[in-house]
Amino acid sequence: MHKPSWALFLVLSVVELGLFSSYAMAQEPPPVSAAEAPGKPWQVLTYRLALAADGKTYQVLMKPTVTPKPDLSLSGQVTIKVPHEPAFQVAQLTSAVKGAEWVEASRVNAPSEDVAHDYISFSFVGLKGGSARNFAWKANTEQLVFSFQNEGGCVNDVTLMGNADPFNVAPNSANTNPGNHFANLGWGDVSQNNYQGNDGAMIKCAK
Repeated sequence: MHKPSWALFLVLSVVELGLFSSYAMAQEPPPVSAAEAPGKPWQVLTYRLALAADGKTYQVLMKPTVTPKPDLSLSGQVTIKVPHEPAFQVAQLTSAVKGAEWVEASRVNAPSEDVAHDYISFSFVGLKGGSARNFAWKANTEQLVFSFQNEGGCVNDVTLMGNADPFNVAPNSANTNPGNHFANLGWGDVSQNNYQGNDGAMIKCAK
């Protein structure tokens, strides 16, 4: 099991950009948890999970309240929460933004904080695929960021992990950092998390 480390992704991205070199040796910023309430000026990005018209593809959409200047997306993490049974196996993971290679970075099954659910984290590094400028964010405009399926078909009650989720604490029982995260230099400095919260509801499959 790999631990998601968006803070490390941030440092690597900044080094490659040649910006803010003083951050290269900075200590890892603290993970976002329920203790950090949304509403800070740099928290401008909302996540939403939707089910596509085909009834089997889960879509991750994002919407900012501010157009970033400069528009340089360095890294991101999205954590979903799925029922522990039946086992959810990610398939057909597809990035919607050119160069933004989202990967399944971490998984924790039935942690003690919530034994009825598994937590799956996806992440990307902006410069790895040259996608730092490719998101082309616009204020109040929602866009598809990536999508995925379950090998066994649509499963009810799949949702994005929320700020107040019992597993979203530091430290948690698995010693991971599952917090939803996004960093764009046009919304704040490299140490700030631009993720604000989630929209939408749990996924309900068509009968």
